[in-house]
Amino acid sequence: MIPKNTETGLSGNLSPSQIFETSISGLRIFQPIEGWHFSDDSVFLSEFVIQIIRKIEKETEERNENIERSSNVKFCVDIGAGCGIITLLLARELKNYKFFAIDIDKLMSNLSLLNFQSNGVRAFSVCGDIRFYPFRPESFDIIVSNPPYIPPEEGKKSDKYAIAKWEITLNLRTFAEVSSRLVKNRGFVFVVYPSYRLGEVLSTFFKFRLKPVFIRFFHHSFDKSADFFALACQKGVKHKLEVLPPFFKK
Repeated sequence: MIPKNTETGLSGNLSPSQIFETSISGLRIFQPIEGWHFSDDSVFLSEFVIQIIRKIEKETEERNENIERSSNVKFCVDIGAGCGIITLLLARELKNYKFFAIDIDKLMSNLSLLNFQSNGVRAFSVCGDIRFYPFRPESFDIIVSNPPYIPPEEGKKSDKYAIAKWEITLNLRTFAEVSSRLVKNRGFVFVVYPSYRLGEVLSTFFKFRLKPVFIRFFHHSFDKSADFFALACQKGVKHKLEVLPPFFKK
């Protein structure tokens, strides 16, 4: 059931026949019956982002640097936000950030707003194309995304999942270019991709001054190869890449 206090505004375009409710980590999540649903990779990416941000904050405090600045409000955008699951999980932990969730699909933008309101999360839901949306350059401290990850020439496309899975409106190179433009100097870009695209992802981000600084691999079991990886890149730095311990689901 759609909560009464969310039946106005953008989410008012939703019909109960279009969506179903689930839950994760105490959050109420509405998702489309017909369409792309969040999965392990989005949750894994969210936990990775929180882990890295906490690590950076702790190291900064230990060096007694930028203590005053760290208390200021920072800005995060979730590109291709879908139902808003990543923003929801981040907003619960990162209290000094303002969150924007942008998706090209109007239904998904409606759902993200509904999910923010249902869980009492203060975040902005934007329906638009990140390639052309008028965010100012270097607006964000953090960019996070579980982007389309299948090259357009691979596989048989599904109409329901095409925009979410295939690089139709946003390919890897364009994502890296847009992210480099929108993230602040020394800001972070966090992504999750299938493991087989690791080399391509690293080389593409390098071209746009996005230096890989942390990576973690996800395995569904101990005896299986990595399924996907979460990557943190930082703009305009020369840090070495740190490979974190792998995550095993089972």
